Formats: sequence, structure tokens, C-alpha cells
Amino acid sequence: MRATFRCLAPVLTGLLLMGCGDKSKEAAAKADDGSVLSPYLAIGTTLAADKVDGLPELAAKAVQAAEAHKGDPGMDAVLQGAGRVAATDIATARDAFKKMSGGMIEYMRANKDEQQGHMIVHCTMTFEGKGGLWVQTEGKVNNPYEGAMMLTCGDKLAWDADLPET
Repeated sequence: MRATFRCLAPVLTGLLLMGCGDKSKEAAAKADDGSVLSPYLAIGTTLAADKVDGLPELAAKAVQAAEAHKGDPGMDAVLQGAGRVAATDIATARDAFKKMSGGMIEYMRANKDEQQGHMIVHCTMTFEGKGGLWVQTEGKVNNPYEGAMMLTCGDKLAWDADLPET
């Protein structure tokens, strides 16, 4: 019985992982619609999965889309963050995503039609207690700054709420 389980364990683990799917790969596939929001959301999903795979491609898509909106509120910050989010170390990528997030929130607050189906989230514990804000699809909190360590840590904020300093 033990030998059978030992042989089946890798297979069962693989099946479990396949069943869960790779949200970062799904998000990357959706990032090709030409909007600024899609690659931004895919970057957040990738970071929440504690990965950096695919960030250079997503960052390039974010830059290309943001360049088309140059001069719009928040786009300078999105461009600055996207230029650094392709880092190979996750801490640098998360810091750059924080910059992108500030710009994305500013952009989406100025473009109310972009807010539908999305929410602002704030985690007070990230960045050594300074906190961090981000935009994500409505639903369960998916923390891009802390990943698996504190995946659901964050408070949903209204689009017209006063935002905390981070």
C-alpha cells in the first residue's frame, strides 16, 4: 500500500496542480486586448502567485498601451512603474507595481467607465507597514505585494473613498 501511494503521489500532486490552473498564465493571455488595464491586472495576478515569469512581456504590453494614453491622469506613473516591473527579483517588481498601481487608480478614478467590475484594495501590512494600494477584478482579495504569505490580506475601498497614504 505504501509503495503504491509513493508511486502515485507525484501523479496526484500533478493532477491537483493542473486542476487549480495557473492564474498568471490565464491573466497573461487576457492582456492582449490593447487596454492599459489588462496587462496591469495580469502583472498583479502574476505577482500574487509569487512569480516573475512573463513580466517582461506584460510590462511591454503595459508600456505600449499606456503610451497611447500619454497625458491622461496617472499614465506617467503607470509608464514609470511598467518600465521597472520586469525585474528578475520579485521585491523590485512589487515595488514597481506599487508605482503602477498609484497611476492606475488615478487613471480609473478619472475614467469611471473603467471602474466597472474592478475594485481598489489596500493592505496596511505590506511594505514594512507603510501599506500598498492596487486595483483588481472584483471578488476575493488577491494580494500582489505579499503573495501566498498573505494572499487575502487587504481591505476593499470605494472608488470615491479617501485613500490612505502609502
